[in-house]
Amino acid sequence: MPSSFHSAACVLLAIAGFTSASAEDFIWVEGEDAATHSMKRNGWYDSVKKAELSGGEWLSHFGNGEMPVAQFNVKAAAEGEHELWLRANPIGAAMSIRINGGDWQGVSFSKSEQQLNIASDGKPDLRFVAWVKAKPVSLKLGANSVEVRFESSNNRHGGLDCFVLSPEPFLPQGNRKPGQKTGLADEGTWAFEPDRDRFSPDAILDLSDLNEKPAGRHGRVARSADGADFVDGAGRPLRFWAVNTGVHRRDDMATLEEHARWLAKRGVNMVRHHGHLAPESGSKLTDVNQKDVDAAWRLVAAMKKQGIYVTLSPYWAVSVKANPSWGLKDAGGDNLTGLIFFDKQLQDAYKGWLKALLTRPNPHTGISLADDPAVALFQIQNEDSLLFWTEQSIQGEQRMELGRHFAKWLQKKYGSLDKATQAWGGTAQNKGDDFSGGLVMPHTIYHLTQDQRGPLANRLNDQLEFYARLMHDFNSEIARYLKKDLGYTGLINAGNWRTASAAKLFDAERFSYTANDVIGVNRYYNGGSHVNPTDKRRAGYLISQGDEFSSQSALKQPWDFPLALRQVAGHPMIISESAWVPPLRYQSEGPFLVAAYGALTGFDIFYWFATDDIGFGPPMAKWQLSTPAQIGMFPAAALMFRRGDIQQGTPALVERRSLAEVWSRQSPLLPEEAGFDPNRDSRPPASEAEAAKQGSITPLAFLTGPVEVDFQAGKTEVADLKAFISADTQTVHSVTRQLAWNYGDGVCTLNAPKAQGATGDLASAGVIRLDTITITSRNKYASVLAVSMDDQPLSTSNKVLLQIGTTARPHGWKTEAAGSNRLKITSLGSSPWNIDNTQLEFTIANPSLRTATLLDANGVAVEEIEVAKKEGSLAVALPQNAMYVILR
Repeated sequence: MPSSFHSAACVLLAIAGFTSASAEDFIWVEGEDAATHSMKRNGWYDSVKKAELSGGEWLSHFGNGEMPVAQFNVKAAAEGEHELWLRANPIGAAMSIRINGGDWQGVSFSKSEQQLNIASDGKPDLRFVAWVKAKPVSLKLGANSVEVRFESSNNRHGGLDCFVLSPEPFLPQGNRKPGQKTGLADEGTWAFEPDRDRFSPDAILDLSDLNEKPAGRHGRVARSADGADFVDGAGRPLRFWAVNTGVHRRDDMATLEEHARWLAKRGVNMVRHHGHLAPESGSKLTDVNQKDVDAAWRLVAAMKKQGIYVTLSPYWAVSVKANPSWGLKDAGGDNLTGLIFFDKQLQDAYKGWLKALLTRPNPHTGISLADDPAVALFQIQNEDSLLFWTEQSIQGEQRMELGRHFAKWLQKKYGSLDKATQAWGGTAQNKGDDFSGGLVMPHTIYHLTQDQRGPLANRLNDQLEFYARLMHDFNSEIARYLKKDLGYTGLINAGNWRTASAAKLFDAERFSYTANDVIGVNRYYNGGSHVNPTDKRRAGYLISQGDEFSSQSALKQPWDFPLALRQVAGHPMIISESAWVPPLRYQSEGPFLVAAYGALTGFDIFYWFATDDIGFGPPMAKWQLSTPAQIGMFPAAALMFRRGDIQQGTPALVERRSLAEVWSRQSPLLPEEAGFDPNRDSRPPASEAEAAKQGSITPLAFLTGPVEVDFQAGKTEVADLKAFISADTQTVHSVTRQLAWNYGDGVCTLNAPKAQGATGDLASAGVIRLDTITITSRNKYASVLAVSMDDQPLSTSNKVLLQIGTTARPHGWKTEAAGSNRLKITSLGSSPWNIDNTQLEFTIANPSLRTATLLDANGVAVEEIEVAKKEGSLAVALPQNAMYVILR
């Protein structure tokens, strides 16, 4: 990019494609090009990554005194209302705008987007930049004056990179103007700089026709006859490709509708609303967060139009801070974890929030969410359980209340507390017990994770049953309230959390979910550790210079694969949050593996987490989904999963367990690894040996077929796994023989009639020959999928999508060895994404295919690729920037 612009304002012609005109003028103004200003620069505040700034510079101020003002001269090609977007520092910022000497209008930074840490040292301080949409402004034809005033109480600090005035909707794309290409690419990579998707009818790759519009046109999504899967309102099998999105938090329906259209085009037909219905600070407990209700209404309306269903998840105890004015009993903590399961006052308030969310008409659709069939699934709560470590934070009056509940439960089970102690063989006394006063204090969750004997073991077994049934009863009551009192007839999921011990407690947690239709869990893959040496908490929300991380492909440690799960027989199962989490290098394998093994095991919905971008986002954020290596790999994966191209396998294991076994905390035959959460865990995930030490079946069984638990007495069924698992070759085949996972070499292949491909270290794998395709790659890491687009076998299809993903890193990203297979980030780099060059020769045995067309990131043809026809096959050497190629 040029280092600066000399004109006070730059009027550019945007790319064609808006519905209202073939082209339009927008005004892009660099902050450093102010005609006059009273800003005072500061060396520390200006120590930022200039490559991330449009024009390589910004206008900044850091110092006490009067509020500084910058004035810009702007020439408008048309009079009237213009959108106003600013790329500025949003952290603790305050700013106002004045047009042509009128009144000052404040700019709200509460809904900024594409926020980026631009501090040169990567520290998470004040030095950020983000796009924010201000209120529309009216311009005169010709000359206009725009003034910007920095008003922060902290040294009047502010930074303005640029601002945009547009008579038509504008979509921010980092530091690039619409249509601009920087071409910045490190050696061996190409610059990923997609244009705004204009949804051209000429797009060759567009999966939106997979969605029946509007969502729910045939009625409510329901469970299949056996209870284990989903069907649409007409009773037809229905599979979901899903994401978590936060775009609905913006009060901008046009933006949200564009986002919905963008997702549908790439195969998405389900989104999850991750909400916060609890009242805001200063409100009564019985109030509802109306902003969150409004956001949910917007989300359902926008997604419904594009045939995308919605999962509502409106409550997360971790994010609800205890407010003394609410009058809840004191739990001794700063949030409400665990209390929803037994605090009657909180439960009543929660029901009131649900009533406000579900029963009032959605102003965008005219019907309530309870009546809207586009709402496919309701998740009662997010990431909370009495069986997780947060149980230990329930103290004070609330723990005594829990103790009173426990005492009543024991009296009901045994007839009296004396009979309970007799059954235990002793009291196994706990601090605070008062049996005569009806108080049996629960032991902290730690004790339930340990091997115990005698009276303590018996008492703990009862405590586990009490906790599980208490949560089960709460889930049952909320289901009753939703269906009977509010008239909601959709599906319900209790929750999605894990436990303090996967082997001893996870089945009890899952039992508590069986009160409802759908079983859930949250489980991420991050490839190892990610830490900041100076601030242990930072790596949970930010990627910083100086961070150290290990980066291992899931292909090398399959026991930590997110879909290595015990499914509950007769219930659909979801992972409501997951991703291959940055700064992990190995990401393009994720959609490939989730689609392939989700289909094999009959897994129902995997919700990718998360996006706040309309389309692709700039690099790089901690929980970012909108990358070319993850969301860019959706189309082929979504198509083959939703269409059912991969055969579901017969179960590798169906373990039937009586509830007595579950309460006694006996390890199942195949314990499920809990999954790694960098915000809560202090160590990396378990190795294969660690994961299997408490069970008797290798966790590699998860890769052969479904693994199920059935909470009833009966005979456990175990497949003969010797035919599918080879320790000598370190390879696991699916029971269907369509999938082969070599965890020694780190390569997985898919070989189905309509979908074939490979992911991992393809260079070391050599020539990969599958039934219809042959892959020869020099990429040390790549994911390749060939999927029929006309629902015919690849050998006879007339249209085939070839999708290639390698590795995506910011331009200028640098690391160095930090010992113990860890890397240290020495440079975060900057935009644009740089993608490792595709180095691939591909052959498909299909005599009808004759051409290969390279597509851009929006599915539009770029150029024809030279092909060779030989012996009934089509051979093509792919260009370095190949991501999507259509063979016809």
